[in-house]
Amino acid sequence: MAGTHALGGYVTAQRLEWTHTAAVAIVDESVIATIAVPNKAIILDVILEVTAVGDTGATLVYDVGDASGPSTADDDRFILGFSGQAVGNIRASDSAGLLEGPYAYRNLAGTDDAQIEQEIELTIDTVAATGAIATGVLTIIYIADQ
Repeated sequence: MAGTHALGGYVTAQRLEWTHTAAVAIVDESVIATIAVPNKAIILDVILEVTAVGDTGATLVYDVGDASGPSTADDDRFILGFSGQAVGNIRASDSAGLLEGPYAYRNLAGTDDAQIEQEIELTIDTVAATGAIATGVLTIIYIADQ
């Protein structure tokens, strides 16, 4: 059950387990996972956990940010350059100040009030030289009106 937050609305979390193949890992900017949040959601935190990686070569690097679309989209808004070799987790709130406070999706350029969702994507920023099979979990914690 979602709880309320001092900023108003209900605190909600979405969790998505993901897997990608070696073929995907050798294609730069591949989208690995997408989570849709309501338009006007206030993002409190983003957690990326890499649970297994099958590459021992060049570093596989992930970003988490806005899906492409509006001119204001930022594909590394929340997590920038997390090494897939570093099996473990990273939080946007701890990630070099990328999320210094709650981030609100508020009628981004190219959107209107009729838009229902904004998409947050996990992408490959730097490919692995040998390809890699990897698994993990992406969690988005946000406030939404309900």
